[in-house]
Amino acid sequence: MSATRIACIYLRSGWGNLASMDGIRFFRMAEALARRGYEVDVTVDRKHDRITQPKLFGPRLREVPFQCVRWDDYDVVKTFFHAGFESLLAMGGGDHPFIVSKLGSVVGHEETEGVYFFGSRRERLFDTQREIAKRSRVVTVLTNRSAALWWKEHGYRTRVWQVPTGVDAEIPRIGQNPYLAMGISEPVAIYAGNIYNAADQPEVNRLWQNRLNRIGALLRRDGIRLVVVGAGDSDQLDHDVVRHVGPVEGAKFWDWQRYARVGLVLAQGPVQDNESSKIYYYLRTGLQVVCERPVPNAWLLETTAMGAIVDYDDVEGLAESAARLASSPPRVEGVGESMVLHHSWDVRARLYDALFAEARTLRNSRTRPNQEP
Repeated sequence: MSATRIACIYLRSGWGNLASMDGIRFFRMAEALARRGYEVDVTVDRKHDRITQPKLFGPRLREVPFQCVRWDDYDVVKTFFHAGFESLLAMGGGDHPFIVSKLGSVVGHEETEGVYFFGSRRERLFDTQREIAKRSRVVTVLTNRSAALWWKEHGYRTRVWQVPTGVDAEIPRIGQNPYLAMGISEPVAIYAGNIYNAADQPEVNRLWQNRLNRIGALLRRDGIRLVVVGAGDSDQLDHDVVRHVGPVEGAKFWDWQRYARVGLVLAQGPVQDNESSKIYYYLRTGLQVVCERPVPNAWLLETTAMGAIVDYDDVEGLAESAARLASSPPRVEGVGESMVLHHSWDVRARLYDALFAEARTLRNSRTRPNQEP
């Protein structure tokens, strides 16, 4: 019997890149599913590049131009975030009988505390969710709070599964200290994450820049430099107390964590629906973490004894905790191994096995020839 075939879809223009967490999440899961024996095609629109042939990434993992895709050839179509489902509709695959829609955030029909989408952006996402509720077999979300919001807005017709984000099992060998190349010799507190942009999410961008300025000033008082790694507009950052380096390619990013003293995790507000993927990545390298309490997976710091949890917007408490952790070496014995054992992409991929077996059974029932009585 041939392997179960899965089409994975995100942006029509491609799957992003490994300098952004969304691109990392999308591609790492595709790799993990291929390692489990599934035939995985990452499908993208390449007609402008005049690429008409699949590109092999590894065993059972290909990039396939949309114009070569026949949706009926797949047992499962797996979309990533709202944008992935919008791409599927645009390319004519919205009637596939087994769509699995991964959502990083769930939005409400009106602004929802703990969800960072506003105005026309939120309205468009909610319209996409309506289509997902009509067409998808299963919606997967990151947290219980996101599941509860989905049920509140869309009812129970579509099944909802919780599949958290994951972390790389294999990481590159240690390299050079990137902070020394920037002229930074002080201990570093790193914030790794998207601070959004003024054109798309102006309210959020202003909020993040303001918060980082306040935190950076307090850390600088304690002799610690705040370095921000990730996409977003930084025109309002105080560069005397915050250094913004922009996106860093995934393979190189590990050294930005290894040579930092503490990692920061900031909540989106006094309520937060989504877990923070950066906690998994910080802990994978044994980096101590200060996290604000509303973040749903802050519990990882309690189970690993690798950091501190503070109240939302308690910048004084956050800075004090960061200074304390930066001055003492962490107890990292077994932390990285524990993250691989319990939270790797391969562990997350296993959560889909029963679902994909169901899809395979459904496909076989549709294609089995009629039997004579």
